[in-house]
Amino acid sequence: MLSSSGNNCTDVEEFRAAVWPVNNDIVLTGSGSFSASVIKIDLRRLWMQQVDETLARSWCVQMEQPRVAIGFPVEPGCPVRHQGSELAPDEVGIFTPAHPVWHTTLGPSRFASMSLPHDDLVEHGVALTVGAALPVGVATTARVDPALMSRLRSLHAAAVHLAKHAPGAIEDPHRACGLEAALTEAMVDCLANGHMRADTASQRRHTAIIKRLHALEEAARERPLYLAEVCSALGVSQRTLHQICNEMLGIGPKRYLCLRRLHLARRELRAASLGAMTVTDVATKFGFWELGRFAVAYRGVFGESPSATLRQEPIRN
Repeated sequence: MLSSSGNNCTDVEEFRAAVWPVNNDIVLTGSGSFSASVIKIDLRRLWMQQVDETLARSWCVQMEQPRVAIGFPVEPGCPVRHQGSELAPDEVGIFTPAHPVWHTTLGPSRFASMSLPHDDLVEHGVALTVGAALPVGVATTARVDPALMSRLRSLHAAAVHLAKHAPGAIEDPHRACGLEAALTEAMVDCLANGHMRADTASQRRHTAIIKRLHALEEAARERPLYLAEVCSALGVSQRTLHQICNEMLGIGPKRYLCLRRLHLARRELRAASLGAMTVTDVATKFGFWELGRFAVAYRGVFGESPSATLRQEPIRN
């Protein structure tokens, strides 16, 4: 089905549901009021989106079978880390179903992405390059010729402009067919002619530790995790974990775990009915024993007090 949509989000839970792939773990690492806009375009085989965000965040992206995606900053000069390494202006990040990728922004950002079914991508790559199938199964980034990168950015921006100002063009089968063909060719050209790069041995080790940290989080969704407990479970020192978290997530582990607890508390407050639960109940459930400090930290991250969140209409996850 040919379609385009736009969402303006002021809450990270709304954002998780609006962005694709949906409901991956997102932790805000910047402080202040959060807002994001998500423009999505679904063509016959190719899906694409542009995400504009006001705060730094870390996002564990797990692609759904059988699609492969590429992503890149909308314009150069917006730092984005992909598996702990900053994407250069002429690089695209590659997201596959094979393993999750940690995608981190360090401040306000504008990020573009597009995806195709894996089989389509291989088929088009062979047809367009008269070469072997694309090695996207192991690659996590591709360095692209500047001219090809410029064309990709230009076509993606043109499609987003249509979605914002002339959505009827995207819903028209004939025009959408031409747009999809141009975007598909640009995407495949970048991958087929780009210099594929897999994670280094160090990145693989660090990714494995972050993946285990993520598994710990999944197993403890309803309770706080503390640094000593995490280091013991992962079998690493606090110094090593600090280095890895700063590289992969953009912040240290103590701050990351505190933010995680704040997000768990916010999720609980957003789902609670006024009168059925108190701020104290939620704060102490997630290990915040000094309520004044909890309120200050909460406001610093989310731009409102915990009691203001509790007074809002409940959101059922």
